[in-house]
Amino acid sequence: MYGRVGAGNVWGYGTYGKQGRRRYICKACRKTFSETKGTAFFNLKTDTETVIKTLAVLVERGSIRGTARATGVKKDTVATWLKRAAEHSEEVSQHLMKNLKLTQVQVDEIWSFIQKKRKT
Repeated sequence: MYGRVGAGNVWGYGTYGKQGRRRYICKACRKTFSETKGTAFFNLKTDTETVIKTLAVLVERGSIRGTARATGVKKDTVATWLKRAAEHSEEVSQHLMKNLKLTQVQVDEIWSFIQKKRKT
């Protein structure tokens, strides 16, 4: 059962944090983990929706500083979220298209912007 997804080896193990994120336990190895483990949202204190909306504003505004002013989030925080999103680009793309109903073109604009910011 170890390492097999969907084998019934993972059970809910409560919640943690202000946002009530789910914790799970693997029956095979007895290790616990959170629902956001391995994602861009792991260990963030800000709710997922705020992060996603801020990244969407970042595409429209075109600057970290402008996004920070528009959303009320510190510019260093926006930059950190941008870096995390870049590290998890495939998962973030799927989330943006599914949950925010963005088109592939809009998601491509996000990644073009990120690539441009990496160079500077």
